[in-house]
Amino acid sequence: MSRPSSAGSTKSTDSYSSVLSDDSYIASFKPGIDDSFKEMLNEIKMTDSNRSLLKERKIQSHEVKKRDPADTERRTNWTPQMVAEYDGYKEKVKLLEKAKAKQVASEKAAKGSKKSDMKTQEKLRLQALADDKAWLDAAIVAGTARLQFLKNHPNALSTPSTKTHIKAAEDNLNSARSAQREVEIQEKKIAKLKDIDQAKAAAAGKKKGSSSST
Repeated sequence: MSRPSSAGSTKSTDSYSSVLSDDSYIASFKPGIDDSFKEMLNEIKMTDSNRSLLKERKIQSHEVKKRDPADTERRTNWTPQMVAEYDGYKEKVKLLEKAKAKQVASEKAAKGSKKSDMKTQEKLRLQALADDKAWLDAAIVAGTARLQFLKNHPNALSTPSTKTHIKAAEDNLNSARSAQREVEIQEKKIAKLKDIDQAKAAAAGKKKGSSSST
């Protein structure tokens, strides 16, 4: 994302109740599947604000629609603090990319272990779960950092770049949503492996008991 320039204005409103009541992003969540993820985002608060991450995303999405579409010039008046925050969230995005790459590798290893012994399968599934959680955390951090930057500096970017910035934050949150789904899937698979292992152990115990009594 480039750093555009010229002065754009973002009007603030005293109440966002009507805006927040109709959120197309939340509407994209699947009931029963994304409930825990929605709850998670509602619990995350922006710095120096009591707004949840979900509310902040919606408010920024609403505010950019009121901006001047002709505000397309690149900004040249960034302060050192703005540059530092920009570089900071970019670094968090890089960490997300690394976390995702690691998750892909561990998930592939776990899927390829179906014919391995139970101990190996469980070990690889646990590693995949850990990497799913790391991916989730990295995606949340990246998305939050993007939104925090725009909250702190609402006119730091031109109108088109502000829209792109918000979309990129949504993409990070979508990545987090996918990660949360994988976490829950992985937890179920691990629980199933443990159930199978316990059932085998119980069956072996019964067999041993019956053979010793004869």
